[in-house]
Formats: sequence, structure tokens, C-alpha cells
Amino acid sequence: RNIFKVKKSNAEKSKRMEKEERFFRETFMYDKEINVINTATAECSVPSYRRVDLPLTAGEQLEVIDVTEGSAVICRNSEGRYGYVLVEHLNFR
Repeated sequence: RNIFKVKKSNAEKSKRMEKEERFFRETFMYDKEINVINTATAECSVPSYRRVDLPLTAGEQLEVIDVTEGSAVICRNSEGRYGYVLVEHLNFR
């Protein structure tokens, strides 16, 4: 019985990630293929004031998707949510 619960939660997570990707593509007008170009760790916790900004928790692993003009990059967190993150909040080691 537990096997089915795991599959259900994976299906729910997959569905949520698809929804986040759809929101990301519409909001950021992103029509390129989503490729991870680097990984980074958040150095500090930062709240999100806009829906397009990604809230950070210190020590959180992020996947860098794209570099923008200025000091922000587009990242994806482990929950599949996308958003802008300032480079100064990231550690690329």
C-alpha cells in the first residue's frame, strides 16, 4: 500500500512542477529549452517580494537556468519553482 502512496506523491510533484514550468514560460516569455548551466548554493535567506523573485533559504541548492542582464540570474529550486535571484546571494563553489 505504501508503494501506491509514493507513486501518488511523485505524480502530484510532477504535476506541480509542470504547472511551475508553464507559469515560468508565460511570465518570463521564455521559449528556449530549459537547460541547467550551473548549480549554486544560497548564502543567506531572502524573502520574495514579487512573484518573479525566488525566495531563498540559506544553504538551499539551486539550478541556474539562464543569465540575465544585470546582477540577476534565473534559477530553479528543488520544488521546481523558478525566479530571479541576485548573484550576490549565491555561492558557485
